[in-house]
Amino acid sequence: MHDQVGLGLGDRLLGDPFVCEVAVAALERVDLVSSPTVTQLLHERAPDEARGSSDQDSHRGRVYWRVCALLAAGLLAGGCHDSRRPGPQPRPKPLPKLSFRALDAEQQRLVRDYQPVSRALTAYEEAYREWRSRRIGAAALAPHVRFLERIVARSLRRMRRDPATGADAGAKALLVAALEARHRALRLPPASAAYRRDWNRSVVDARRALTLLQDLRDRARLIPLPEDAIS
Repeated sequence: MHDQVGLGLGDRLLGDPFVCEVAVAALERVDLVSSPTVTQLLHERAPDEARGSSDQDSHRGRVYWRVCALLAAGLLAGGCHDSRRPGPQPRPKPLPKLSFRALDAEQQRLVRDYQPVSRALTAYEEAYREWRSRRIGAAALAPHVRFLERIVARSLRRMRRDPATGADAGAKALLVAALEARHRALRLPPASAAYRRDWNRSVVDARRALTLLQDLRDRARLIPLPEDAIS
């Protein structure tokens, strides 16, 4: 009598597809009842419905013991499948940060690479304004153009070789772009639109580089750079 009650409860639980799915859901959702093998096992009950109670109980036990074995195999297979999945990959180690002293030294070196251009700009811009106002001709402007072009080319070579790293590498890239644009502009006719485009680009990139360096120094609580160090 107790065996029949136990089997009846097992019939109800194992006959419910939702219960079978929940049993496997801990590892991987697998609908074992709808698989061909389990369906065939369950259908084997049908011809035995008309048999005696003892044969029916015996056959039912064999069928559902085989279903339980399939459930256990499904759980084991799901666990093995999960164990073969690759685990989380280790993150790359961040680059070492510069000390405050090393950061200051690197930024001061970038300023020294660029500063000759800033110093030579004063004489060139005065001559350029005189030329724009027609007080001097193109022949008088030409020596100022050639002088500044040599200064820019020299600073550009030094800036390209500078081994700036980390956050300072972004400022170096902007300074290189500024010097390249200024060098192109000085090789163009000063009245052309291409000259104004490249010259304005050089001014914008130089100011962006100075702003980036000042932000880095502010976060590191270093003394700000002079505003006319990069122009």
